[in-house]
Amino acid sequence: MKYFFSAGEHSGDMHAAAVIRHIKELDSEARFWGMGGPLMAREGAEILYDPTKISTIGFWEAVKNYSRFKKHLQEFSGFFRKNRPDVIVWVDFGGFNVRLAEKAYAFGIPVVCIFPPTAWAYGRSRAARLAKSVTHIVSVLPFEADFYRKYGLKVTYIGHPLLDKVKTSIPPATWRKEKGVQEGEMVVALLPGSRLQEVRSLLPIMLEAADYLEKHREGLKFFLPVAPTIDRRVIMEHLSSFPKNLELIDSDQGYNLMAAADFGVITSGTSTLEAAILGLPIIMIYRVSPLSAFIYRRLANSEYKDGQVMIALPNLVAGEMIIPELVQEDLTVESLTAEMLKLYDNYNNTRVTIANELGKVREKLGTPGVMQRAAQLIVAEAQTR
Repeated sequence: MKYFFSAGEHSGDMHAAAVIRHIKELDSEARFWGMGGPLMAREGAEILYDPTKISTIGFWEAVKNYSRFKKHLQEFSGFFRKNRPDVIVWVDFGGFNVRLAEKAYAFGIPVVCIFPPTAWAYGRSRAARLAKSVTHIVSVLPFEADFYRKYGLKVTYIGHPLLDKVKTSIPPATWRKEKGVQEGEMVVALLPGSRLQEVRSLLPIMLEAADYLEKHREGLKFFLPVAPTIDRRVIMEHLSSFPKNLELIDSDQGYNLMAAADFGVITSGTSTLEAAILGLPIIMIYRVSPLSAFIYRRLANSEYKDGQVMIALPNLVAGEMIIPELVQEDLTVESLTAEMLKLYDNYNNTRVTIANELGKVREKLGTPGVMQRAAQLIVAEAQTR
């Protein structure tokens, strides 16, 4: 069977690669093409275009890349005409992939969508649009599945793939010892994101808040895992005058850090859910351009207009605000510093409370074997062509 995967950023590349690995176990003659990154390529997919190093956040930011992606959309349509895959697998990156799904629909090619757009938060019209072109939504979040079923879509809830992925390689105490953390010292994880845009916007705020904390509190060590999509030189540009007790580590140590840290500051996205699975109290931060923020707020669903808007995945899964969110104009050095001081000064009580709530989030994410279940559904759709 022939499979075409479409992923637009590092996390999508990671999840797509995991699904491809399981499909190969089920279909010995499987062939793979698509848009993605080095992880998909490592699993044997022929990459027609790699957008993972330029992925952006925000509406206006995506518009800037519109002409580039329009060109690739035309190229992929030509590929479908000549090579006709048995199934298209859409992994996140909804702004582009919804258009790709419509192209596939015109050719009569089934489309399986993993990580569909967050239409429950904004743009309900996008859900109705998906219903016209997507064959099957493979849902990784329980509230997501319930939402899309209301629009007549075929939806199967499989649990979240992070349950299979988030694992430490050594015990937290061993990791702390290897990193020279002394008894009584507090470890703080700083995760500015996997996109260059995020790092440039958010890292300076993280570092200034961390610098204040280091100067006004004792026994702190900061660690920052560098995403594979980010050149270390970009990080180093900001480090000359900030926390002396800060160490850069490789991204493959990220889970060990989350398990061993006392608390963290993390950019909105997959990492917030990874931290939740590992029980790490965190502060979520997020910022896009003012224009993108304006558009988002105009599109926000009516049920949020009179209430509290939440964007952190642990909060969305919990259905309530269990970790603090600092978003857009609410994100300043002063506000982030204040939240970090709350965690430091009331650590024992706060950690127990948050850890209990994060444990409930983990229970809602399902059971292991997630991507294997996804692969089975995708192969089944390919066989029905």
